[in-house]
Amino acid sequence: MNRKFYVLLSILCGLTLVISLSLLIQPSPGLANTPPPELQIINDGLGYLQSQQAADGGILGFSGSSDSDTTSRSVLAFLLSGQPVTGVISTDGNTMLDYLATQAISFTHDTTGTLFPGRAGLLLSAVALAGENTVDFGNMNLVTELVASFQTDSGAYSTTAQQGFSSGQASDLNQAWAVLGLSLAGESVPVEANQYLILSQAEDGSWGFSDPDTTALVVTSLLASQPIYSQDQTIQNALNFFHATQLPSGGWKPSWDTDPINADSTGWIIQAIVSAGEDPAGVSWTIDQANPVQALMSLQKPDGSIGGTYANPYSTADAIIGLTGVSLSGINSSLTNHQAGLAVFPGDGNVYTACVSFTEDIITGFDLLQRSGLKIETATNPSQGTAVCSIEGVGCQSNDCFCNMPDYWSFWQYIDAEWAYSAVGSDQSPVIDGDVNAWSWGAGDPPAMISYQNICEGVPFVLPTTIPTSVPATVTPPPTQAAQATQATTTSQPAEPENSISSYLVYGAIILVLAFFVYYLIRSRRK
Repeated sequence: MNRKFYVLLSILCGLTLVISLSLLIQPSPGLANTPPPELQIINDGLGYLQSQQAADGGILGFSGSSDSDTTSRSVLAFLLSGQPVTGVISTDGNTMLDYLATQAISFTHDTTGTLFPGRAGLLLSAVALAGENTVDFGNMNLVTELVASFQTDSGAYSTTAQQGFSSGQASDLNQAWAVLGLSLAGESVPVEANQYLILSQAEDGSWGFSDPDTTALVVTSLLASQPIYSQDQTIQNALNFFHATQLPSGGWKPSWDTDPINADSTGWIIQAIVSAGEDPAGVSWTIDQANPVQALMSLQKPDGSIGGTYANPYSTADAIIGLTGVSLSGINSSLTNHQAGLAVFPGDGNVYTACVSFTEDIITGFDLLQRSGLKIETATNPSQGTAVCSIEGVGCQSNDCFCNMPDYWSFWQYIDAEWAYSAVGSDQSPVIDGDVNAWSWGAGDPPAMISYQNICEGVPFVLPTTIPTSVPATVTPPPTQAAQATQATTTSQPAEPENSISSYLVYGAIILVLAFFVYYLIRSRRK
C-alpha cells in the first residue's frame, strides 16, 4: 500500500511540474511587436515638430515664427529617424526644404552679404543629408562659399560677418559646423581645419569654454571628417569630459541651466558617444541605474515635445538627433541616395503615399512601411513572419489580425509597370532604390496604378473611379499573406482571453487528477 501510494504521488508531482513549467516557459504573444520605447518617443517628437510647422514650411523658433536654425535641426532629426522630409508638408503645401531654400541667403549672410560659416555649415548639413543640390540651393553655392571662407594661415573657417549676436569670426562652434557640413556633403576637409579644433581643446577635454553642446558637436564633426578616429587622444579626452560632467540622472546640462537636465546637451552628447562607437545605454554610461537615453526620454511632454521647463521645437530636434542612435560620423550625402515609394490604399477611394529615404542598400517591405510614419498594428508568427493587421486605423487589432476576412491588407510590388502580388511576406521582401510597394485593403484585389515618379518625383496622377475587382488567375495568395493570416493571429497576438482559457483547462485537469487520486487512496485504505 505505502509503495503504491508513493509511486502514484511521484507520478502526480511530475505531471504537475511538467504542466506548470509548460505554462511558465510559454512565450508571451505579441512581445515581438512591441517597439523599443525610444522609437515611440521619437515618433511622438516628430509628430510634435510637424505640429509646429508654419504655412511657409519652416519650424517655429523661439520667437514664435519660422526659424532657419530650428528648421535645419528638424531636418536632421527627421532624416536620422529614417523619415523623409518630403512628407512633412505645411497647410500651404510647403516642406521644410522649401522654407530653407527661400531663407538660404538671408540666413547664411549678414546685411553686407558676408557669409556666416557656422550657419552655412548647419544649413549645408541639412541640405546634404536631404540629398539636395549643395552647389545650387536657394540660389547659392553652399559648398563654394563655405570653402572660400577658409583661412589657410589659421586653419579656421571665418569671416567678418556680424549681425545681432551672430558672428563669422573664428570659433569652436563655427568651425565644428563648417567641418560637419562639408564632411556630410562629401567634401574633403583640410588637415589644418581639424588641427584648429584639436589645438583649441581645453585641458578638461572640452571646447567652447566647457560647453557640453559645443564639445559634443566638435567630437561629431571631427569623427565625420574621417582622419580623426575614436581612439585618438583628442576624442578620448572629450569622452572623459563627458564622464566627468555626467549628472546622477544620466544626462548633462550647461552650467547656466537651472533645470535638472538639458535636452539639447544630452541629445548632442549621445550623438557624440554614438559617433565614437560607444553605447550610450551601456554600463559605462550608466549612473545610479540610469543612462543618457533613459534620462533624455524622461523629458518628453504630453504634446510630444522633449525638453525641460521650456521644451520647444529646438530642444526636441536636438533630443531626437541623439535618440535615433544613428551616427553622423562618416555619413555623407549617401544617407538619402536611396529612396522607395509607398502607396497605401485604405479601400475608401483615397491613397496615402510616402517617398521613404534610407541609407542601406536593401531594406524590407516592412521596413518601408514602418519608416513611412503611418500608424500600423501587426501580428508576428515566429515561424511565418509578420502580418499587417491595421494601417491608419483601417483593419483589425493585433489580437485578432484577420477579423474582417475576406478583407485584409494585401501586399504588392510594382514590377514592369504592373502590380504583382508579393510571393513572400513584407518582412522578407527586399526593397532597393527606386522600388514601389503598395498595401491594399480588401479581398486581395490589385490597387490602382501609381508609379515611383508619382510618389517621389511629384508627377501628378488621378485615381480611377473604378478599380479591377479580381485578382489575376495566376495569383495565389502566399502563406505569408492571406493564408498565413490565421496562423499568425493565433500565435502572436496578445490573446489574454485564449491564454486564460487554456490555463483554466490545464488547472481543471490537475484538480480532476488530484480528486481521482484521493478517491483511489480512500478506497484502498477501506479495503
